[in-house]
Amino acid sequence: MAKTNFAKLFTLRADGRYQGYWKDRDGNRHALCDRDPEKLYARIVEKETPPPLTFGVIADAWETQVFEKLKPGTQACYSKPLRRAVDAFGSRPAAELSAPEIYSLLARLAAQAYSVKTVKMQLTVIRQIYKHALIDPVFGEELRYNPADTVTIPREAKKAVHRTAPEDEIVALIRARASTAYFGLFALFLLSTGFRRGEALAVRWRDIDLKGKTVACTGSVGFRSGKAEVGSTKTVSGIRTVPIIDILYDMLQQAYTNRTSDLIFPAPDSNRGGKGGGLMTLRGYEGHWQRYCEAAGFIGPDGKPTLTAHNLRHGTATLMFELGVDELTAQRILGHSRIEITREIYTDLRAAQKLKSVNKFNAGMTKYMSGQ
Repeated sequence: MAKTNFAKLFTLRADGRYQGYWKDRDGNRHALCDRDPEKLYARIVEKETPPPLTFGVIADAWETQVFEKLKPGTQACYSKPLRRAVDAFGSRPAAELSAPEIYSLLARLAAQAYSVKTVKMQLTVIRQIYKHALIDPVFGEELRYNPADTVTIPREAKKAVHRTAPEDEIVALIRARASTAYFGLFALFLLSTGFRRGEALAVRWRDIDLKGKTVACTGSVGFRSGKAEVGSTKTVSGIRTVPIIDILYDMLQQAYTNRTSDLIFPAPDSNRGGKGGGLMTLRGYEGHWQRYCEAAGFIGPDGKPTLTAHNLRHGTATLMFELGVDELTAQRILGHSRIEITREIYTDLRAAQKLKSVNKFNAGMTKYMSGQ
Protein backbone atom coordinates (compact mmCIF):
# COMPACT_ATOMS: atom_id res chain seq x y z
CA MET A 1 0.00 0.00 0.00
CA ALA A 2 1.39 3.38 -1.03
CA LYS A 3 2.36 5.70 1.79
CA THR A 4 0.22 8.84 2.07
CA ASN A 5 1.95 11.98 0.90
CA PHE A 6 0.69 14.35 3.59
CA ALA A 7 2.63 17.30 2.10
CA LYS A 8 0.35 17.33 -0.95
CA LEU A 9 -2.72 17.76 1.27
CA PHE A 10 -1.68 21.17 2.54
CA THR A 11 -0.27 24.51 1.43
CA LEU A 12 3.44 25.16 2.06
CA ARG A 13 3.85 28.64 3.48
CA ALA A 14 6.80 30.95 2.97
CA ASP A 15 7.92 30.38 6.57
CA GLY A 16 8.33 26.64 5.89
CA ARG A 17 5.19 25.54 7.70
CA TYR A 18 2.29 23.63 6.19
CA GLN A 19 -1.18 25.12 6.55
CA GLY A 20 -4.50 23.31 6.58
CA TYR A 21 -8.03 23.92 7.80
CA TRP A 22 -10.45 22.19 10.09
CA LYS A 23 -14.19 22.74 10.55
CA ASP A 24 -16.02 23.07 13.84
CA ARG A 25 -19.52 21.72 14.49
CA ASP A 26 -21.05 24.87 13.01
CA GLY A 27 -19.11 24.43 9.75
CA ASN A 28 -16.74 27.32 10.38
CA ARG A 29 -13.20 26.90 9.03
CA HIS A 30 -10.11 27.45 11.18
CA ALA A 31 -6.47 27.54 10.03
CA LEU A 32 -3.85 25.30 11.59
CA CYS A 33 -0.10 25.18 10.84
CA ASP A 34 2.77 22.77 11.49
CA ARG A 35 6.20 22.11 9.98
CA ASP A 36 5.44 18.38 9.88
CA PRO A 37 2.56 17.69 7.41
CA GLU A 38 1.80 14.30 9.00
CA LYS A 39 1.49 15.87 12.43
CA LEU A 40 -0.66 18.61 10.93
CA TYR A 41 -2.98 15.98 9.48
CA ALA A 42 -3.27 14.26 12.85
CA ARG A 43 -4.02 17.54 14.58
CA ILE A 44 -6.80 18.38 12.11
CA VAL A 45 -8.35 14.94 12.51
CA GLU A 46 -8.25 15.39 16.28
CA LYS A 47 -9.91 18.80 16.00
CA GLU A 48 -12.69 17.51 13.77
CA THR A 49 -13.30 14.38 15.83
CA PRO A 50 -15.57 15.25 18.76
CA PRO A 51 -14.41 13.90 22.14
CA PRO A 52 -16.27 10.79 23.32
CA LEU A 53 -19.35 11.32 25.45
CA THR A 54 -18.27 10.41 28.97
CA PHE A 55 -20.30 9.02 31.84
CA GLY A 56 -19.44 12.18 33.77
CA VAL A 57 -21.17 14.32 31.15
CA ILE A 58 -24.42 12.34 31.15
CA ALA A 59 -24.32 12.17 34.97
CA ASP A 60 -23.99 15.97 35.15
CA ALA A 61 -26.95 16.35 32.80
CA TRP A 62 -29.05 13.97 34.92
CA GLU A 63 -28.08 15.82 38.08
CA THR A 64 -29.08 19.19 36.60
CA GLN A 65 -32.27 18.13 34.84
CA VAL A 66 -33.59 15.37 37.12
CA PHE A 67 -31.81 15.18 40.48
CA GLU A 68 -32.29 18.86 41.34
CA LYS A 69 -36.07 18.47 40.92
CA LEU A 70 -36.39 15.46 43.22
CA LYS A 71 -37.77 15.64 46.74
CA PRO A 72 -35.15 16.45 49.40
CA GLY A 73 -35.51 12.97 50.91
CA THR A 74 -34.91 11.31 47.55
CA GLN A 75 -31.93 13.59 46.93
CA ALA A 76 -30.47 12.52 50.25
CA CYS A 77 -30.77 8.86 49.17
CA TYR A 78 -29.32 9.43 45.70
CA SER A 79 -26.52 11.86 46.58
CA LYS A 80 -23.85 9.38 47.69
CA PRO A 81 -24.55 6.83 44.91
CA LEU A 82 -24.31 9.65 42.35
CA ARG A 83 -20.92 10.83 43.63
CA ARG A 84 -19.72 7.24 43.89
CA ALA A 85 -20.71 6.50 40.28
CA VAL A 86 -19.01 9.64 38.95
CA ASP A 87 -15.84 8.85 40.90
CA ALA A 88 -15.78 5.34 39.44
CA PHE A 89 -16.83 6.01 35.83
CA GLY A 90 -16.66 9.77 35.27
CA SER A 91 -13.95 9.67 32.61
CA ARG A 92 -15.17 6.50 30.88
CA PRO A 93 -16.85 6.87 27.47
CA ALA A 94 -20.54 6.38 28.24
CA ALA A 95 -21.07 4.17 25.17
CA GLU A 96 -18.26 1.83 26.26
CA LEU A 97 -19.20 1.33 29.91
CA SER A 98 -20.20 -2.32 30.27
CA ALA A 99 -22.47 -4.32 32.53
CA PRO A 100 -19.50 -6.23 34.05
CA GLU A 101 -17.88 -2.92 35.05
CA ILE A 102 -21.08 -1.79 36.80
CA TYR A 103 -21.44 -5.17 38.48
CA SER A 104 -17.84 -4.90 39.66
CA LEU A 105 -18.67 -1.64 41.45
CA LEU A 106 -21.66 -3.28 43.13
CA ALA A 107 -19.54 -6.28 44.13
CA ARG A 108 -16.99 -3.97 45.77
CA LEU A 109 -19.76 -2.34 47.80
CA ALA A 110 -21.07 -5.75 48.84
CA ALA A 111 -17.56 -6.83 49.85
CA GLN A 112 -17.34 -3.72 52.05
CA ALA A 113 -20.48 -4.91 53.91
CA TYR A 114 -22.86 -2.39 52.37
CA SER A 115 -26.49 -3.53 52.63
CA VAL A 116 -28.64 -4.77 49.77
CA LYS A 117 -30.60 -1.54 49.98
CA THR A 118 -27.46 0.55 49.43
CA VAL A 119 -26.27 -1.65 46.56
CA LYS A 120 -29.70 -1.50 44.91
CA MET A 121 -29.72 2.29 45.27
CA GLN A 122 -26.35 2.45 43.52
CA LEU A 123 -27.65 0.42 40.58
CA THR A 124 -30.85 2.49 40.44
CA VAL A 125 -28.92 5.76 40.11
CA ILE A 126 -26.69 4.45 37.29
CA ARG A 127 -29.70 2.98 35.53
CA GLN A 128 -31.59 6.29 35.74
CA ILE A 129 -28.62 8.27 34.44
CA TYR A 130 -28.50 6.13 31.31
CA LYS A 131 -32.29 6.09 30.93
CA HIS A 132 -32.31 9.89 30.90
CA ALA A 133 -29.36 10.08 28.47
CA LEU A 134 -30.94 7.66 25.99
CA ILE A 135 -33.94 9.93 25.44
CA ASP A 136 -31.77 13.03 25.10
CA PRO A 137 -31.73 14.10 21.40
CA VAL A 138 -27.93 14.61 21.43
CA PHE A 139 -26.73 11.91 23.84
CA GLY A 140 -29.14 9.37 22.41
CA GLU A 141 -27.35 9.41 19.05
CA GLU A 142 -24.15 8.13 20.64
CA LEU A 143 -25.62 5.63 23.11
CA ARG A 144 -27.00 2.29 21.99
CA TYR A 145 -28.48 0.77 25.17
CA ASN A 146 -28.54 1.00 28.95
CA PRO A 147 -25.73 -1.23 30.29
CA ALA A 148 -27.23 -1.18 33.79
CA ASP A 149 -30.44 -2.91 32.66
CA THR A 150 -28.85 -6.38 32.65
CA VAL A 151 -26.94 -6.00 35.93
CA THR A 152 -28.08 -7.99 38.97
CA ILE A 153 -27.37 -7.49 42.66
CA PRO A 154 -24.39 -9.54 43.92
CA ARG A 155 -25.37 -12.41 46.22
CA GLU A 156 -22.77 -11.25 48.71
CA ALA A 157 -24.76 -8.09 49.49
CA LYS A 158 -26.15 -8.38 52.99
CA LYS A 159 -29.73 -7.76 53.98
CA ALA A 160 -30.18 -4.47 55.81
CA VAL A 161 -30.45 -4.83 59.57
CA HIS A 162 -33.55 -3.26 61.10
CA ARG A 163 -32.89 -0.54 63.63
CA THR A 164 -33.65 -1.89 67.06
CA ALA A 165 -36.57 -0.74 69.17
CA PRO A 166 -35.89 1.05 72.46
CA GLU A 167 -35.77 -1.10 75.57
CA ASP A 168 -38.66 -1.10 78.06
CA GLU A 169 -36.69 1.12 80.46
CA ILE A 170 -36.16 3.72 77.73
CA VAL A 171 -39.85 3.65 76.78
CA ALA A 172 -40.76 4.22 80.42
CA LEU A 173 -38.33 7.14 80.65
CA ILE A 174 -39.70 8.72 77.45
CA ARG A 175 -43.22 8.48 78.89
CA ALA A 176 -42.20 9.87 82.28
CA ARG A 177 -40.27 12.82 80.85
CA ALA A 178 -42.72 13.74 78.08
CA SER A 179 -43.96 16.85 79.87
CA THR A 180 -40.71 17.88 81.54
CA ALA A 181 -37.77 17.03 79.29
CA TYR A 182 -36.79 19.43 76.53
CA PHE A 183 -38.48 18.23 73.29
CA GLY A 184 -40.07 15.43 75.34
CA LEU A 185 -43.45 15.71 73.59
CA PHE A 186 -41.79 15.10 70.23
CA ALA A 187 -40.28 11.79 71.42
CA LEU A 188 -43.59 10.67 72.92
CA PHE A 189 -45.42 11.67 69.73
CA LEU A 190 -43.10 9.53 67.58
CA LEU A 191 -43.39 6.52 69.88
CA SER A 192 -47.19 6.83 70.17
CA THR A 193 -48.01 7.36 66.48
CA GLY A 194 -45.24 5.60 64.54
CA PHE A 195 -44.75 8.77 62.47
CA ARG A 196 -41.47 9.28 60.68
CA ARG A 197 -39.38 12.27 61.76
CA GLY A 198 -40.34 14.38 58.73
CA GLU A 199 -44.01 13.47 59.07
CA ALA A 200 -44.09 14.60 62.71
CA LEU A 201 -42.35 17.90 61.93
CA ALA A 202 -44.98 18.65 59.28
CA VAL A 203 -48.00 18.13 61.57
CA ARG A 204 -50.09 21.25 62.19
CA TRP A 205 -52.83 21.75 64.74
CA ARG A 206 -55.46 21.52 62.01
CA ASP A 207 -54.31 17.91 61.50
CA ILE A 208 -55.24 17.10 65.10
CA ASP A 209 -58.81 16.10 65.93
CA LEU A 210 -58.92 16.32 69.71
CA LYS A 211 -62.61 15.34 69.81
CA GLY A 212 -62.12 12.29 67.63
CA LYS A 213 -58.69 11.58 69.13
CA THR A 214 -56.92 11.21 65.77
CA VAL A 215 -53.99 12.82 63.99
CA ALA A 216 -53.74 13.01 60.22
CA CYS A 217 -50.47 12.59 58.35
CA THR A 218 -50.72 14.66 55.16
CA GLY A 219 -47.13 15.63 54.38
CA SER A 220 -43.51 15.35 55.38
CA VAL A 221 -40.69 17.80 56.02
CA GLY A 222 -37.56 17.29 53.97
CA PHE A 223 -34.29 19.19 54.10
CA ARG A 224 -32.68 20.75 51.03
CA SER A 225 -29.25 22.23 51.81
CA GLY A 226 -30.26 22.19 55.47
CA LYS A 227 -33.46 24.21 54.91
CA ALA A 228 -36.85 22.65 55.56
CA GLU A 229 -39.68 22.35 53.09
CA VAL A 230 -42.94 20.42 53.24
CA GLY A 231 -43.54 17.83 50.56
CA SER A 232 -45.61 14.71 50.13
CA THR A 233 -45.21 11.65 52.32
CA LYS A 234 -42.69 8.94 51.47
CA THR A 235 -45.39 6.88 49.75
CA VAL A 236 -49.10 7.30 48.98
CA SER A 237 -49.78 4.97 51.93
CA GLY A 238 -48.04 7.52 54.14
CA ILE A 239 -51.16 9.69 53.97
CA ARG A 240 -53.13 8.26 56.88
CA THR A 241 -55.07 8.95 60.05
CA VAL A 242 -53.72 7.50 63.29
CA PRO A 243 -55.49 7.19 66.67
CA ILE A 244 -54.16 9.25 69.56
CA ILE A 245 -53.58 7.17 72.70
CA ASP A 246 -54.71 8.63 76.00
CA ILE A 247 -51.30 9.63 77.40
CA LEU A 248 -50.46 11.51 74.21
CA TYR A 249 -53.94 13.03 74.13
CA ASP A 250 -53.43 14.62 77.56
CA MET A 251 -50.06 16.08 76.51
CA LEU A 252 -51.47 17.45 73.24
CA GLN A 253 -54.37 19.12 75.03
CA GLN A 254 -51.92 20.96 77.26
CA ALA A 255 -49.70 21.85 74.29
CA TYR A 256 -52.73 23.14 72.36
CA THR A 257 -53.57 25.51 75.18
CA ASN A 258 -50.04 26.93 75.17
CA ARG A 259 -49.51 26.85 71.37
CA THR A 260 -47.52 29.67 69.75
CA SER A 261 -47.60 28.42 66.16
CA ASP A 262 -49.84 26.47 63.80
CA LEU A 263 -47.13 23.78 63.84
CA ILE A 264 -47.02 21.35 66.75
CA PHE A 265 -43.21 21.29 66.68
CA PRO A 266 -42.13 24.70 65.34
CA ALA A 267 -38.71 26.26 65.26
CA PRO A 268 -38.06 28.82 68.00
CA ASP A 269 -38.06 32.35 66.60
CA SER A 270 -36.42 35.10 68.66
CA ASN A 271 -37.88 37.71 66.29
CA ARG A 272 -41.35 36.82 67.57
CA GLY A 273 -40.54 37.53 71.19
CA GLY A 274 -39.75 33.92 71.97
CA LYS A 275 -42.86 32.55 70.25
CA GLY A 276 -42.68 29.55 67.99
CA GLY A 277 -41.73 30.13 64.40
CA GLY A 278 -41.97 28.14 61.21
CA LEU A 279 -40.39 24.89 60.10
CA MET A 280 -37.18 23.74 61.77
CA THR A 281 -33.98 23.66 59.79
CA LEU A 282 -31.97 20.44 59.85
CA ARG A 283 -29.46 22.08 62.17
CA GLY A 284 -32.28 23.27 64.42
CA TYR A 285 -33.80 19.80 64.63
CA GLU A 286 -30.46 18.15 65.36
CA GLY A 287 -29.83 20.68 68.13
CA HIS A 288 -33.25 20.02 69.67
CA TRP A 289 -32.75 16.26 69.54
CA GLN A 290 -29.23 16.50 70.97
CA ARG A 291 -30.47 18.54 73.93
CA TYR A 292 -33.37 16.17 74.53
CA CYS A 293 -31.08 13.14 74.55
CA GLU A 294 -28.62 14.88 76.86
CA ALA A 295 -31.42 15.76 79.30
CA ALA A 296 -32.87 12.24 79.19
CA GLY A 297 -29.49 10.48 79.38
CA PHE A 298 -29.61 8.95 75.89
CA ILE A 299 -26.00 9.85 75.07
CA GLY A 300 -23.10 7.55 74.23
CA PRO A 301 -19.42 7.87 75.21
CA ASP A 302 -18.79 9.83 72.01
CA GLY A 303 -21.32 12.47 73.02
CA LYS A 304 -23.77 11.48 70.29
CA PRO A 305 -27.39 10.40 70.84
CA THR A 306 -27.93 6.66 71.28
CA LEU A 307 -31.62 7.07 70.40
CA THR A 308 -32.95 8.07 66.97
CA ALA A 309 -36.36 9.04 65.65
CA HIS A 310 -36.45 5.81 63.67
CA ASN A 311 -35.72 3.80 66.82
CA LEU A 312 -38.98 5.16 68.19
CA ARG A 313 -40.89 4.30 64.99
CA HIS A 314 -39.59 0.76 65.26
CA GLY A 315 -40.60 0.86 68.92
CA THR A 316 -44.18 1.57 67.82
CA ALA A 317 -44.10 -1.50 65.56
CA THR A 318 -42.71 -3.62 68.41
CA LEU A 319 -45.36 -2.45 70.88
CA MET A 320 -48.14 -3.17 68.37
CA PHE A 321 -46.74 -6.65 67.82
CA GLU A 322 -46.52 -7.36 71.54
CA LEU A 323 -50.08 -6.07 72.06
CA GLY A 324 -51.42 -8.37 69.34
CA VAL A 325 -52.28 -5.70 66.75
CA ASP A 326 -52.82 -7.45 63.42
CA GLU A 327 -50.47 -6.86 60.49
CA LEU A 328 -52.97 -4.97 58.32
CA THR A 329 -53.81 -2.49 61.09
CA ALA A 330 -50.10 -2.06 61.85
CA GLN A 331 -49.44 -1.38 58.15
CA ARG A 332 -52.08 1.35 58.08
CA ILE A 333 -50.80 3.01 61.24
CA LEU A 334 -47.15 2.90 60.15
CA GLY A 335 -47.94 3.93 56.57
CA HIS A 336 -46.02 1.10 54.93
CA SER A 337 -46.52 0.97 51.16
CA ARG A 338 -46.76 -2.85 51.15
CA ILE A 339 -48.03 -5.36 53.69
CA GLU A 340 -44.84 -7.36 53.07
CA ILE A 341 -42.81 -4.65 54.82
CA THR A 342 -44.93 -4.90 57.96
CA ARG A 343 -44.99 -8.68 57.74
CA GLU A 344 -41.20 -8.80 57.54
CA ILE A 345 -40.87 -6.67 60.68
CA TYR A 346 -43.38 -8.87 62.50
CA THR A 347 -41.52 -11.99 61.37
CA ASP A 348 -38.26 -10.62 62.79
CA LEU A 349 -40.01 -9.76 66.05
CA ARG A 350 -41.50 -13.25 66.32
CA ALA A 351 -38.02 -14.73 65.85
CA ALA A 352 -36.62 -12.43 68.53
CA GLN A 353 -39.48 -13.29 70.87
CA LYS A 354 -38.94 -17.01 70.27
CA LEU A 355 -35.23 -16.67 71.01
CA LYS A 356 -35.99 -14.73 74.19
CA SER A 357 -38.41 -17.47 75.31
CA VAL A 358 -35.86 -20.20 74.56
CA ASN A 359 -33.18 -18.35 76.53
CA LYS A 360 -35.60 -17.86 79.42
CA PHE A 361 -36.47 -21.57 79.35
CA ASN A 362 -32.78 -22.50 79.23
CA ALA A 363 -31.90 -20.29 82.18
CA GLY A 364 -34.86 -21.55 84.22
CA MET A 365 -34.21 -25.24 83.52
CA THR A 366 -30.50 -24.87 84.24
CA LYS A 367 -31.27 -23.27 87.59
CA TYR A 368 -33.87 -25.97 88.37
CA MET A 369 -31.64 -28.89 87.38
CA SER A 370 -28.71 -27.57 89.37
CA GLY A 371 -30.87 -27.46 92.49
CA GLN A 372 -30.50 -23.72 92.96
